[in-house]
Amino acid sequence: MFQKSIWIQTTTALLFILFASLQPADALVGAVENGLVAYWSFDKDTVQIKKQATDLLSGLEATVFGDPELAPAADCQVGECILFDGSVDRFLVEDSEPPTINRDWNEITLECWVYITALDDSWNRIISLDDMPTNSAVASLYYDDDDNQHGFFIRAGGKSTQAAQDNVLEDIPLEQWLHLAGTYDGETVHYYVNGQQKKKYAMKGGKLPKGGLLLGIGDRSDGCDCDTIQGYIDEFRIYERALSAAEVKNNMDAEGLDVSPSADQLSVTWGHIKARRR
Repeated sequence: MFQKSIWIQTTTALLFILFASLQPADALVGAVENGLVAYWSFDKDTVQIKKQATDLLSGLEATVFGDPELAPAADCQVGECILFDGSVDRFLVEDSEPPTINRDWNEITLECWVYITALDDSWNRIISLDDMPTNSAVASLYYDDDDNQHGFFIRAGGKSTQAAQDNVLEDIPLEQWLHLAGTYDGETVHYYVNGQQKKKYAMKGGKLPKGGLLLGIGDRSDGCDCDTIQGYIDEFRIYERALSAAEVKNNMDAEGLDVSPSADQLSVTWGHIKARRR
């Protein structure tokens, strides 16, 4: 019996060592999947740069305006990404049926990687879910060079972010990759930069209600060409809940989605979503 126990322990230890040796040193970290409703990787196999970019989860199409560029992986965070020129470049997301975008949002998280190359003395919306021109429901990751600030702007239920006290009161850093995430649960807003909470404030506006909500990437949704950004966007995700600080940190380290090839909720192949960081 004693010899059998020793044999079992030895075999278990050897199997553990063998299994560990088979894991790559840079094993992929997957983004949080719980509550994820949209994911634009901007990898080359999801983008027709003169026409559209595809959301990997729902198949939503982002229509291309202007002449943004599909930047090579060497310039991006995970696979390829999009470069906007700060003039008329933007993406507008057409909704689906049932709606993915124009619906009630009791909670929401917007997150992406961004690399800003220049400032232009105005509001600049990196990502904006809004009902422009009504402007009564807004969730936007943005920066404002004119007032030297950046943050996560929310307008809902007749209440809104008070920029002068709720934003990070300094220019968004230039020429460096930043992981930005904003969360809102109907009562509280969190804004994270590179996995660190930079702002937390009360904004008890309740849900962002459906009704005219559209999604703009690189500008506000109505395409005013007045809130455009100059720089790169990569790995943009939307969640229907407020992620925790630990989940935001996880997603900053993520390199795509860590899911099985047979996952029913995905409309793409394993190869498409297991993008590797260059």
